Amino acid sequence: MALRMIELFLPRDHAEKLREEFKETDFEIHGMWTEDLDDNKKLIRILVSTGGSEPVLDLFEKRFNWLKDYRVVLLPTEATLPRPADPEKKPDEPKKKPPGRINREELYTDVVEMAKLDSVFLVMVALSTVVAAVGLEKDSGVIVLSAMVIAPLLGPNIALALATTLGDRKLGTTGVKSALAGFGLAIGLSIAFGLIFGVNPYTSEIASRTQIGFGDIALALAAGAAGAIGLTSGASATLIGVMVAVALLPPTVVTGLLIGGGYFKQAVAAAELVTINLVCLILAAIVTFMIRGIRPNTWWEAVAAKKATRNALIFGGLLLLLLAALVLWELR
Repeated sequence: MALRMIELFLPRDHAEKLREEFKETDFEIHGMWTEDLDDNKKLIRILVSTGGSEPVLDLFEKRFNWLKDYRVVLLPTEATLPRPADPEKKPDEPKKKPPGRINREELYTDVVEMAKLDSVFLVMVALSTVVAAVGLEKDSGVIVLSAMVIAPLLGPNIALALATTLGDRKLGTTGVKSALAGFGLAIGLSIAFGLIFGVNPYTSEIASRTQIGFGDIALALAAGAAGAIGLTSGASATLIGVMVAVALLPPTVVTGLLIGGGYFKQAVAAAELVTINLVCLILAAIVTFMIRGIRPNTWWEAVAAKKATRNALIFGGLLLLLLAALVLWELR
C-alpha cells in the first residue's frame, strides 16, 4: 500500500479542535500524532494512503487557508512498520474506495516542474532533436528511440490537458509557452540539419512519417491516455515520455528535415501528422484526467474548469473529425 505523510502546522487552539473532529470522520487514516512547537503552534502528522490523501488535503485547504500560520507539507512514505491495516469501518457504513491515484496537488506540482520553460528544458529539446535527426538520417530506429528517452515534450502537452481539466489559466499559459518554445526549437534545428546535411525522404524512418493512416490516430490517443494514467499513478515520467514522445518528436523532426531539404510536399504530410498527434494527445489526456476524478477544489474553480473542458472537447473533437476526414480523403 502506497502511503503519504501529511504534516499540518496550525495554531494550537485550532489543532486541538481538529484532532477531536478527526476522531468522528471516515477518512482513511492510518495514524495521527501531534507535537508542540514554539510560538503557540502545533504540528499534526497524519499517515494516509496515497489515494486517501486528497480529501484530507481538501478539508485542510477549505478550513484553514485563511490562517496566517497555516501550512501543509506532503511527504512520500516508502514503508512503515507495523504494516498498516485497513481502517476500521462501522458495520452499517458503506466502504469508500480511495481514488487509486496520487492527489491533485501532487500531480499539479509534478506537471508544473515538467512543463517549466528554462535552460534545462531547451537543452533537452535540442539534444533529443539532434539524436532524432541523426537516427532518421541514418534510418536507424534504435537511435530514434534513444531520442524518445530524453525528449521533454511530454510536460507542456500534459500541462495543457491538466490546465483545461482544472480551469487553471496560469498552468495553461506555462504549457503553451513551453510547447511553442519546444516545437519551435525542434523545427528550427531540424531545418538547419536538413540544409547542412541534406535528407533522403525515401528512407523507411522518414517515409513512414509522411504516410498517415488511422493507426496513427489510435497511437496518439493511446499515448495521451497512457501519459495521463501514468502520471496520476505516480509512474516514472521518463517511461511515460518514451511512449508519448514517440507520437510527437519524430514527425516534428521529419517536418524540419524535409523543409530544410526542399521536400515541401512531404513536409506538409509530416506536419499534418504532428497536428493529429498533438490534438489526440491532449484530448485523450483531458478525458483520462476526468475519468480519474481530477477536479478543482472549489466550486468557482469547478465552474471555470467545466466551461474550459467543454470548449476544449468540442473544439478538439471537431478538429479531430476534420483531420480524420482529411486522412480518409488522402487514403482514397
